[in-house]
Amino acid sequence: MISFTIRKLLAFVEWARYHFIVKKLHTWLGYLLFAIIALAMSYANAVIDFRVGVVVVVAFSMILTVILCLKYPRFGLYLTISLSSILALIVRLLNLSFNPPYGVLVELLTYLSLIGILFNPKLRKNMDGEFWISPVSITFFLVLIYNFIELFNPSMLGKIGWTYFYRKQISYFFFYYVAYCLLSSRKSINFFINYLIISNTLLALYACKQQWLGYADFEMLSILQGGERAYQLLFQGGFLRKFSTMADPASSGVLFASVAMLCIVSWLRETNYKRRRWLLVAVVINVLGYSYSGTRTATFMVVAGICFYVAATIYEKRTLVFLGLCVLAFTFLMVAPIHSPVIERTRTTFQGTKDPSAALRDYDRHQVQPYIQEHPMGGGVYTCGMEGPLYNKGHYLEQFQPDSGYMKTLAEEGPIGLALMVISYFFMLRIGVRNFYRSKDPKIQNQYIALLTMTFTLMLAQYAQIAINQYPIILIFCCIMVVFIKLPKYENEVVESANP
Repeated sequence: MISFTIRKLLAFVEWARYHFIVKKLHTWLGYLLFAIIALAMSYANAVIDFRVGVVVVVAFSMILTVILCLKYPRFGLYLTISLSSILALIVRLLNLSFNPPYGVLVELLTYLSLIGILFNPKLRKNMDGEFWISPVSITFFLVLIYNFIELFNPSMLGKIGWTYFYRKQISYFFFYYVAYCLLSSRKSINFFINYLIISNTLLALYACKQQWLGYADFEMLSILQGGERAYQLLFQGGFLRKFSTMADPASSGVLFASVAMLCIVSWLRETNYKRRRWLLVAVVINVLGYSYSGTRTATFMVVAGICFYVAATIYEKRTLVFLGLCVLAFTFLMVAPIHSPVIERTRTTFQGTKDPSAALRDYDRHQVQPYIQEHPMGGGVYTCGMEGPLYNKGHYLEQFQPDSGYMKTLAEEGPIGLALMVISYFFMLRIGVRNFYRSKDPKIQNQYIALLTMTFTLMLAQYAQIAINQYPIILIFCCIMVVFIKLPKYENEVVESANP
């Protein structure tokens, strides 16, 4: 009797394997099953509630996403970056009465991609010893260790904020690991750069749509629900600043300005006419996208990025021509009798101390200097900015608004934390600059200087904005770190194959 039951069970398992795995439901059973599901959903929508169909579709979509991320981690990598770019748009579109933790979805996709890599021997083999000994990785580890030690900072009043903060830091590290395993060839790096340009140009185009055609109804509703102060922060210089799909105009402006520099440098050095034409379109759209955000930091990023590129390639004739054109364009922008709100907002970037908001930020920073000097480990994680009142109410830094990635790190993690951050940035730039000048392959040289210029502008933006730690910039930043480390390896392979 038992042997008969086992035989029947094995027969059923084999039958199910044939229909579900071998044929993938491309049989009579699959047709029947999907027909029943379609009829059941139609009946539920009509009789029970129309939202039943939405729930079922979302559930199946989530299951499909999980399967795809596990089976194709590369899909998970790009889905993670893409989703992090439109999280704020989803929040506005759903118009929920509460703010759900959408950032957890980004972390979940990261871990699904990580699991997919760990169970894929071919991808797992891409993890080599260089990952562990690279100065970029080592400083990453040191920052993680120091952030863990911050848990015991006696100045921090609450530990819950540290838990959320450290959970994100761990997810960033694993995303860095995933990117290291997946950006494993010259072709994959080329695809990443093309994806970076195309995806962010589409986001910038959406900002242009907001400027030309106005905000959508759900976006205006979100702005008005934020109250008078939120509206005043957006309405500056005679126009409503545009945020595209980001949380705020500053985030979108910083992202589009950095991608604009990537496109400008790539356009200058590209030899393929067709690609140059599309890169020029991307330049125009990203420049318009950041200008409509009204973010003065973004304008300064472009100017500083041009200066960085000129300094790095001053020995090239095309660089001198480009510099002359930039000087003429800048002069025209500053003195031309054009007084549109967008251009006037851009001009205020170079007013320096005349800008009241810049003077107020400087005053606030001077006020907290004595406290920072007395606390080498800072006041503790999430003790200032928007997180201060949430996680460390009553703290000395609770009401302090750093308005700077460097200042926030200095206030919360002290001079030690700031030193680790700056050192990690130094090693990243050092690797990129060194490999750019050592490279013999023109295409790899072009990729290095374009990504270097983009990275430099993001590091510069940290002075005036909390730029790099925002989605999707932090994920893009991790991928660029990987590119800087791995590109020389692929150049050597090309040289060896050409000269055996």
